[in-house]
Amino acid sequence: MRLVQAARHILPVQVYRSALLYLLLPVLLLSGAQPSHAQKVALVLSGGGAKGIAHVGVLKALEENNIPIDYIVGTSMGGIVGALYAAGYSPAEIEYLIHTEAFQAWATGKPEQNYTYNFASPDPNPALLKLHVALDSAFQAKLTSNLVNDASLNFALAQLLSQPAARAGYDFDKLMVPYRCVAADIFTQQQVILRKGQLADAVRATLTVPLFYKPIRIEKRLLFDGGLYNNFPVDVARRDFNPDIIIGVNVSSKTYSEYPYDKDDFDLAYTLLYAMMSNSDSTALSEKDIYLQPELGNLNSLDFKNVEDFFAAGYKEASDNMDQMLQKIKRRVSAEELGTKREKFRAGFEPHTFRNVEIQGLKRNQQEFVERFFRSSQEDGYTMQDVKTGYYRLSAIDNFRNLYPTMRYNTQAKAYDLLLNVKKEDGIKIALGGVIASRPIDNIYAGLEYSVLGRQLHTFAGSFQTGRFYQGAQLRTRIDVPASLPYYIEPAFTYNHWNFLSTTGLLLERNNLPLLEQTDRNFALNLGFTNTYKGKLVLSTAYAQHIDRYSNRLEIQRSDTLDRTSASGLTVSAIFRRGGLNRKQYASGGRMFTATGRMVNTSERYTPGSTANQSQHLSEHHSWFYGRLLYENYVGNGSHRFGYRLEGVISTQPFFSNYRSTLTIAPAFHPLPDSRTLFLDRFRAHEFVAGGVQYVYLLTPRLEARTEGYVFQPYRPILQNENQQAYYGKKLSGTGLAATAAVVYHGILGPAALSLNYYNDKSKEWGLLFHIGFLLFQNRALE
Repeated sequence: MRLVQAARHILPVQVYRSALLYLLLPVLLLSGAQPSHAQKVALVLSGGGAKGIAHVGVLKALEENNIPIDYIVGTSMGGIVGALYAAGYSPAEIEYLIHTEAFQAWATGKPEQNYTYNFASPDPNPALLKLHVALDSAFQAKLTSNLVNDASLNFALAQLLSQPAARAGYDFDKLMVPYRCVAADIFTQQQVILRKGQLADAVRATLTVPLFYKPIRIEKRLLFDGGLYNNFPVDVARRDFNPDIIIGVNVSSKTYSEYPYDKDDFDLAYTLLYAMMSNSDSTALSEKDIYLQPELGNLNSLDFKNVEDFFAAGYKEASDNMDQMLQKIKRRVSAEELGTKREKFRAGFEPHTFRNVEIQGLKRNQQEFVERFFRSSQEDGYTMQDVKTGYYRLSAIDNFRNLYPTMRYNTQAKAYDLLLNVKKEDGIKIALGGVIASRPIDNIYAGLEYSVLGRQLHTFAGSFQTGRFYQGAQLRTRIDVPASLPYYIEPAFTYNHWNFLSTTGLLLERNNLPLLEQTDRNFALNLGFTNTYKGKLVLSTAYAQHIDRYSNRLEIQRSDTLDRTSASGLTVSAIFRRGGLNRKQYASGGRMFTATGRMVNTSERYTPGSTANQSQHLSEHHSWFYGRLLYENYVGNGSHRFGYRLEGVISTQPFFSNYRSTLTIAPAFHPLPDSRTLFLDRFRAHEFVAGGVQYVYLLTPRLEARTEGYVFQPYRPILQNENQQAYYGKKLSGTGLAATAAVVYHGILGPAALSLNYYNDKSKEWGLLFHIGFLLFQNRALE
């Protein structure tokens, strides 16, 4: 009985204990699993310009060690790296992307390779600074200028991020990794956290460094780089995601670790802007968090070409701190698991086919002009190649530098719409330039341009250039018609005047005595055509007048009277150009081909001076054909660039009244930048072939050392007899040689160069030249 009673008391206790154990077991199991299975990690990436490339190296190290990334938050460059990762791009894919030439084009404001369109480009001029003076409805002037053209960057962001954004339903929480970025509202002086909408818009906003890029509107507000108010958004990660651990990567610090004595003037504007956005508060991280700051040494925020060094620094910093991260972060995500997640997210991408192109910001007749740049290669819409080609064709025109593309997916049409916001640049464009040199070839340049857009683009332009050596002016108007075969009509008047001084020696002294004066006037009507926009065929007819005043001796006295030869008449030409070089002068990349054919019908009038052997005035009619082929190409990458140039000329030009007048109008070879400032007898002939090689070594992204060597071989050199008449010398004799060794600094505005030049011409062999600015002049009427 006592045993039964005892059992009655004990049994409920055992039952209660068993029941309690079963109830607590799941809780105990879950609590024990918490550190290794539910730990959430947020990655915060700071801004810092080019230094933000280091974030890619950090991402690679994290994935290699199976460190999870559950949330990602970034500002400025950290915003774009974070967005690419959140959008499903792997670290390897991002690493490949930042090493491409396309990435360099986005960073520097140049078009991508194979998307350079020169049809709308005028001839190169010596402008160093271009300004846009906009006129509002009250005719008040407003000066606008941006240091970097953002056309290529805008399209790249839309192309890279439009599919992930559509896949996520334009909700950043539904990206492969939930994402935030920070922008700045400078009017209310507040940070703006971007959580939804077009992913490309959010990234473009957080990248908008003031004065570098034009701001964009999001929800009617103009937004700028988030680094202005929050360059290290740890607080955003904590507030929006509440992670267990934050990995904060800070690359913002001093723009330079040492004072840039050789380029402080050039980099001042950039450095001031990045200095305003370099504040990153690492104290926002707690003890359980992880702080990484890559050692970037002498690398600065402006050197986007130092991709490998930035990437390696980020990878090293993460690798050096990996033990700490592995200890604090117990959870792991295998490569297979992450790959499956990435593939699943990307499987939902809709292919880039476009139903239509919608132009915003223009009147209807102006929209028609823009729409003609977009050609469909398929019946039911546009491919990505179609819209990219049309976009870059349009952006090559100065009036359409302010373009912003949006690629929005239309669920009903099952295709994307390209929304192209166009802000037409009304007002006056001002171009300013000039040259300061160690020889008397200094000059100043100014140009004005005004455009009117309708179904055609009407451009009115004028420019002048003046100095001791050269004076020039031009008035032109151009009508662009984007027909099925695009063309333009351009009437133009051009005036040129050169004054070649009688100076000799290594360092040429200033002297007022002219050895040769040339005046060139022409009224031309140009008709240009293109099919691909990459090249153009220009047909031209012109009335040209060419006047030379010259001495028949290399030594000239103040009492001498110069001979005068004039040639006036009609010329008809066809010029085909394709391709382009990366710079107007001192190029190191690109390729260019030019073919010229010209017929000349002119009347010569000759008046002898005191240095002539004859005293008779002469008049004679001349007709001839002139043809020229020119090809220039640069290859190589990294610090070493190699180039070559080939040129050939054939002409049936007859002899003029004397040797000097024959030579002044004969075709010339201009191998070096200063060649057009010298009159070199040995480098002129009616028929010749010429060629040369260039080697460029990039000391820094802006500083280069270059050497060039050229050979000029006339078929028959033009020589002078004892009566000052021209005659042909022995075939394939009279070889000309030219070479240069130069150091060139490519500043924000233009080049500064010091060169030692050599020509095997008796009038000018060695020359030392220093100049700041472009040594560029208008084309001659008969070139």
